[in-house]
Amino acid sequence: MLFHSSHALRCLSRSQTRLGLSTGSRRCLATPATKFFTETEKENAKILEAASTKVDLFNAAQQPKDDLTVDESIQRAKVQKDIGPLADVYTTYSKTRKTLREMFEMEVDELNEQLDSAIGQLPNLLLPPSETGPLPVMMSINAGVGGSEAGLFAEEMARMYTRFAEKHGWKIEVLSKTEGPNGRGVREMTMKMEPAPYSEGEVYGLLRWERGVHRVQRVPQTETQGRVHTSTITIVVMPIYPDAPEAPLVDPKDVKSEVMRSRGAGGQHVNKTESAVRLTHLPTGISVSMQDSRSQHQNRAWAWDVLRARLSERKHQEEIEAKRANRRSQVKGADRGDKIRTYNFPQDRLSDHRIALNITGLRDIMDSDGLENVIAALRTDFNARRLEAILAGDEDFDE
Repeated sequence: MLFHSSHALRCLSRSQTRLGLSTGSRRCLATPATKFFTETEKENAKILEAASTKVDLFNAAQQPKDDLTVDESIQRAKVQKDIGPLADVYTTYSKTRKTLREMFEMEVDELNEQLDSAIGQLPNLLLPPSETGPLPVMMSINAGVGGSEAGLFAEEMARMYTRFAEKHGWKIEVLSKTEGPNGRGVREMTMKMEPAPYSEGEVYGLLRWERGVHRVQRVPQTETQGRVHTSTITIVVMPIYPDAPEAPLVDPKDVKSEVMRSRGAGGQHVNKTESAVRLTHLPTGISVSMQDSRSQHQNRAWAWDVLRARLSERKHQEEIEAKRANRRSQVKGADRGDKIRTYNFPQDRLSDHRIALNITGLRDIMDSDGLENVIAALRTDFNARRLEAILAGDEDFDE
């Protein structure tokens, strides 16, 4: 609903020379002649200010300027690409506001809906595009405390993530798998997931929330007295960063390669050929062994995949910790934790302890359909904290 205000929104004074841009303008979201604002505009004044500032940069980047350096040209192109969607929506907002000002008595309800819709899209568009979201991942699922029940739960979780990946059309490759005693359950399983060729998909952007300790509470099939047992599994999700030609992630000269005979439960191929491979990154001491394939070549390729993922995750963590040092007071909510989630089967409830989320319907979640809702809630919380940091003038964090 529109209301009449005796005070116009405060004027914005800006002058940007960065990236070869110079706006040097004073702008107001309203003038004395336009004292009508919607409740949505009043509630989102900071977001409108932030959007207006970025649109100024976008508009300035559109203006011709002689004698630009190569770096300035590249930065201008980046500004146009990153802020373009925001500028489009803000233009819709501005045009709608102008029309609303002129015609609000005739079409106020319809125009208010358009105005609110445009403003509602601004928060997400203010967030810089995620650089890590589209990356493929290496996921490792490991049974923790709880004996065979932990192994059975690890197997169920691996099945859930596999179904989730299949529904998103991702490519899945199982790199290693160690079964539990008597072939029941899974002690350890490592998978590589990536978008299918010629397609887009936020693999790490969706699975990043799954890393940590998952706890299950239920009555095992072997429990005769109906007692609830608690077991845990640990899930590691590592984004796979591409090697930069100017700064390769790993120098092959720093990696010690060893071949050995496979070790296993037996069989005609075990201990007869040296097909197992172990790679050790000497500067960090990180070691990876792979023996699931009968082919030494395949084991070597998989070992390199895992080693690169672990090294890239190490590098990424170092960068994150450097950023966290500047924003310790703001790190809360859906960051990495210890026991991040509990699956309580007797109560048919999933609890995510990072955002105090409680959802019923475990069967739907374990079939992977309900997992979408859990991830959506975590992403909403994360983006809200990112937006809060940006509006406060702090550095954005995209982990």
